[in-house]
Amino acid sequence: MAERLIIDQLDDAVAEILAGRAPDLTNSDPVVAMLAEMAVDLRGLPTEAFRAQLRQQLGRREEMSSPAQERKAQTVRGLWAHLVFSNASAAMDFYKKAFGATETMRLTEPGGKIGHAEMKIGEATISLSDEYPDYGSLSPQTIGGSPIKLHLEVVDVDEFARVAVAAGATITRPIQDQFYGDRAGQLLDPFGYTWAISTHIKDVPVDELQQKVEEWATQEAEKKSKKGRREGFHSVTPYLTVRKAPELVDFVKSAFGATELFRTTGSAGGLHCEVKIGESMVMIGGGEGIQEWPTAIHLYVPDVDAAYQRALDAGATSLATPTDQEYGERSAAVQDSTGNHWYIATTFTPLKEIDQDLHTVTVYFHPVGAARMIEFLDQAFGAKEVMRHQSDEGYIYHAKVRLGDSIVEMGEAHDQWQSMPTAIYLYVEDVDAVYEQALQAGAVSVVPPADQPYGDRNAWVKDPFENIWYIATTVA
Repeated sequence: MAERLIIDQLDDAVAEILAGRAPDLTNSDPVVAMLAEMAVDLRGLPTEAFRAQLRQQLGRREEMSSPAQERKAQTVRGLWAHLVFSNASAAMDFYKKAFGATETMRLTEPGGKIGHAEMKIGEATISLSDEYPDYGSLSPQTIGGSPIKLHLEVVDVDEFARVAVAAGATITRPIQDQFYGDRAGQLLDPFGYTWAISTHIKDVPVDELQQKVEEWATQEAEKKSKKGRREGFHSVTPYLTVRKAPELVDFVKSAFGATELFRTTGSAGGLHCEVKIGESMVMIGGGEGIQEWPTAIHLYVPDVDAAYQRALDAGATSLATPTDQEYGERSAAVQDSTGNHWYIATTFTPLKEIDQDLHTVTVYFHPVGAARMIEFLDQAFGAKEVMRHQSDEGYIYHAKVRLGDSIVEMGEAHDQWQSMPTAIYLYVEDVDAVYEQALQAGAVSVVPPADQPYGDRNAWVKDPFENIWYIATTVA
């Protein structure tokens, strides 16, 4: 293989051809030899414009004739896409029909294979060729798709899409008005390339665009978190397990206006009930002889004083009377007759303005070693820490951690707020993968993954802080 750059070899070959002499290709790169043979065949074409295009493609001799000019040529002077096809000729025909493209150049081998061609789509230029596997030039159809997307800005995106589809393109994203000020969509051509197409409608300020992106990301995260869970459930659902389960069901109805949606006998012979408080689901279960897993719940209500009084009337014991808090809530705390703690709260401002990341019902942990628990949740379930308020010594007063579309809260065990190992029903996309991940993070298996008759595939693990996690994915 010659050590000189291919562009220099091409420059010399073109110079010889243009001077009417046969170039010496003995030590030239095979690509140079192939293109030189094409150039010889095309030497007699009459137009000066074509000759200028040929010389531009094979090397600008004038700009490459000295070291100073060589440095100048290194500055980027243009950018266009080069597309590779299994049938470049058919692709060119398609782009003419679908995009109104104009062919400006075509170099072919004697057998008809296209070594290089150029087309203009509006003011944009693309170059293209057939496949050359020996030189790493492969089409999307060969490699199973293209990693790039090309963007066309057009006058009328709807009409452009109509013509393209009639020529054989497929719409992969509908034409719609977009938040960034364009009416846009996406097409897939018959050769494996994706084309984003758009018509600009209006200018949108950057700060407004950023806000829209954040809203979109939140919506997408919500969609993703809904995969594999039952309708109406969030990623995290507390499972209040007590011996007197019917009594607890009656309590949440009386105190917090819960609505009972489902009741049956569980696999262990006890009660299983599902109630809704606000927009959150709560599972309640248990019975005589079944281990209890009482829970601490942060509960948002419209009127904390009224809910606090109803809870006391329904048999709860006061842990803290209603008090305005400096962090923007009026809150109280009660313990129901079955051992659960309810941190009842009403915000001073509308909920969406102060704590929009919390649901009506939020599980609250009091672990011994809150920092270690946050680390476990990250490693086991892919949790993301949202906030942490701690002392200089690392004592965590309050923290929020996101699990799917839900937040769990925690604060270090202290005073009357001690650790309450609890049970949580956690919806995930892949039970088996998360189960293994949890074991790697330090959890202990209680029940391995198995399909259940009620339509979920689930597994049980106990974390290092004695909490039970029912990891589940809805499969039917």
